[in-house]
Amino acid sequence: MNRGNGPHRGAPGDNDPLGGMDDADVADMWVMNPDTGSFELRAPGGAGNGSGGESGAGAGTDGPGTSGPRSRAAIPERRRPSAVAAASGQGAGDDPPRRRDRAGSAPTGRAGARNGARSEGPPKSKVKKRLKWIAISVVGLLVVLAGSAYGYIKYLDSKINTTAKNAGSEGIPKAEEDAFGRKPLNIVLIGNDSRKGLGKKYGASEHTEGLADVTILMHVSADRSNATLVSIPRDTMVQIPKCVVDGKTYPASNGPQSFNESLANGGPPCTVSTVDKMLGVQVDHYIMIDFTGVKKMTDAVNGVDMCISEPINDPVLPNQQGGTDLKLDAGDQNLSGETALKFLRARHAFGDGSDLARIKAQKAFLMALTRKLKNSASLTNVEGMFKIANIAVESLTVDRGLGGVDKLISLGNQLKKVPEKRMAFTTLPIEEYPPMAKSKVQPKQPEANNLMAMLRTDTPVTKDDKPAADTPPAQTTPEPPKVDPTTVKVDVRNGSGVNKRANEVAADLAGRKFVAVASGNARDGKIHPTSRITYPKGRLDAAKALAAATGLGDGALIESTSTTLTRFEVLIGKDYPTAAPPPVTTAPTEPPKNIDLETADKNVCAPKKNR
Repeated sequence: MNRGNGPHRGAPGDNDPLGGMDDADVADMWVMNPDTGSFELRAPGGAGNGSGGESGAGAGTDGPGTSGPRSRAAIPERRRPSAVAAASGQGAGDDPPRRRDRAGSAPTGRAGARNGARSEGPPKSKVKKRLKWIAISVVGLLVVLAGSAYGYIKYLDSKINTTAKNAGSEGIPKAEEDAFGRKPLNIVLIGNDSRKGLGKKYGASEHTEGLADVTILMHVSADRSNATLVSIPRDTMVQIPKCVVDGKTYPASNGPQSFNESLANGGPPCTVSTVDKMLGVQVDHYIMIDFTGVKKMTDAVNGVDMCISEPINDPVLPNQQGGTDLKLDAGDQNLSGETALKFLRARHAFGDGSDLARIKAQKAFLMALTRKLKNSASLTNVEGMFKIANIAVESLTVDRGLGGVDKLISLGNQLKKVPEKRMAFTTLPIEEYPPMAKSKVQPKQPEANNLMAMLRTDTPVTKDDKPAADTPPAQTTPEPPKVDPTTVKVDVRNGSGVNKRANEVAADLAGRKFVAVASGNARDGKIHPTSRITYPKGRLDAAKALAAATGLGDGALIESTSTTLTRFEVLIGKDYPTAAPPPVTTAPTEPPKNIDLETADKNVCAPKKNR
C-alpha cells in the first residue's frame, strides 16, 4: 500500500475508494449517522465526510468542508480526530497529520497513545476492532459461499430430467415395513439405447425414444444390510400393460412382446409398470441413463478396473447386426468412456453371443463399478462430488421422487451402507419361449416366482452374517386360507385378442384341480386391456386362491353384485401373464438352484467366448 504524501495520495475524484487516505485507520472511518442510528464508512476527502479533501499543496480549514451533505459537527466528537487532522491544511512535505497535535507539541490523546505503544503493538481496543471486522468478513464470506453452493444445487436440480414413477400399477402391493418401521426399496435401473443426436455411430438407425437395452431391478433391504440386483433379459416375452403417461394413453400390447419395447410404449413409467405387473413387486423409484451418460460417468470416476479373461476382438462386420469394434488385451484393464460403452454393448465377444452372455459381462462390470464407487476418491472431495453431480444431472432421467440432488445424495448414502459381500447380482430365471425358441425367452417357473417371493418378503439371497442383536425379531406371516380347488367352478373368457387363449388358461387351471371350462370370448365381444376375476358374494378366500393360481394378484378381483351368481369368471385381458406363477404359500429362504449369483466383493472376469 502506498503510504507517501503529495501526488501519491489521491485526491477527491481519483479512482480511490478510500478518498486518498490509504494510510488511514479503517476503524476510524466508521462513524454513526445520527439521522439513521447506523454506522457508515466516511473517508476523509470523500463525499459527506465534512472535509474538502486534499489537493497536494494543502487544503483549507473548515469552510469548504461544510458544503458536503453532512457537516463535520454531525460527526460524534470521539470520532473526529482523524477527520480533523486530515483536513488541517498540512503541507505535502509535513509529517502525516496523525503524528502531530495541532500546536506541534507532543502527541496527545489517541495519537499519543498510539505512538507510546508503538513498540508494544496496537492497543487492545484496536485489536478488538480489527478482530471484529475480520470476524464479520469471514462470516460474510461463508454466507456468500453457502449462497453460491445453494444456488449451484438449485441449478443442478433444474437440469434433472424427471417423469412420473409409473404409468399405472393398480393391484400391486407395496413393500411392508419391518419390525422397526423401516421399508425396503425397489429401484429399476434402465440403460436406454437411444441414439438421439448420435447419428448412425452406434447402429443402423437413430432411435428417438430408444429401447430398454439393460434393465435391472435392485432390491435394497429395509435395514440396508443387503441388496439384490436382478437383470431382466431384454428379449423376455411379457404382456406390456396399458400405460397412461402425462394424459396420453398407450394401449396394452396385443399379446406378448419383448420386454425392452416397454420403453418405447410410454417411456420409463411404462417400463416400471411392466416390471410391477410382471414380477409382482411395486417399484419405488427408477433411474435411467443413456449412452452418453455411461461414457461421462466412467470418465468421472477415472475408469473401471476390469479383469479380461482373454483378448477381445468384436469387429463391425458389413451387412451384419452386432459388432462394436471393441479390442482389448487379456489381463487387468481400465475401461472408461467409449471403451466402457463398447464393452457394455458387446454381445458376440462373450459366451454364445446371446443377450444372456452379454448380461454376464455387464454384471462383472457393475460389480467392479460398485467397488470403484465405494472406494473412489472422487466421492470424498467436494470437487469430485460436484463433477459427478454435474455429469449425472445431464445424463440421468429419474422419477419425480428422486428429482433433486439432495435426494440422489441421500439415496447414494443409503446404498453405501450395503457391504460388498452382501450386494448380490443375478439374472431372472428364464427358459425358451416356445413360439420363438431361438430368439426369445420367458420367465422360468417356479424359479422366477420363488426369487421374486424372496424380494417381496425382504429375504436376503446372501448368507445372513449379521450379529443377532442387529437382526429384527422374526415376523410370522399368516398362511393363506385353505381352499379346495375342486369346489371352485370357473368360466374362462377370452378378451385378449389372442386365438385359443381361453382354452390354454382353462387347461392350466384344470391342471391345478380347479373346475374350469373355456366359455368363449368376452361377453361384450371386445378386446380388454386388463384381466379380471369376478367372484360370487362371500367367496373372497376362493377368489384369492384363484388369483394366486392365475398370477393376476388380488388387484384383479371384483365381487359380483348378483346374489344368484355361483360360478367364478376369469376374463383374460391383454395383460394376462404368459406363464402363470404357481402359488407360494411360504416365502423361500434360499435362492433357486442353478442361478448365476455373484457378490460385489468378487473380482469376476469377463466371460470367455464359446469356441
